[in-house]
Amino acid sequence: MLSEVKQYLRVFDESEEEDLEIQMMIKAAKKSIKISTGKRFNENDDLHRLCLCLYVSHNYENRGIYTLDKHKDLSFSLNQMLTLIKYGSDDDAQVTPND
Repeated sequence: MLSEVKQYLRVFDESEEEDLEIQMMIKAAKKSIKISTGKRFNENDDLHRLCLCLYVSHNYENRGIYTLDKHKDLSFSLNQMLTLIKYGSDDDAQVTPND
């Protein structure tokens, strides 16, 4: 998952420190998905993986000292994906081959 997220972030640095920071954000994203949706992160689900990448990207780009004037809400796209994960079906059998 680390290499996929780094590619999404366009981080090509091989710094161990950078990797540890991104791995921490990945763990937080998985926990956030679980808390927000009540569903465990599914690494085989494209929506889950994209949601995780967006969550990490948001936190990666907005890291630093937190102040109210610098606070940025989660993107509409991320909130929409969390809603889809929460209320969407886990049954892939309902999806037609053309979907």
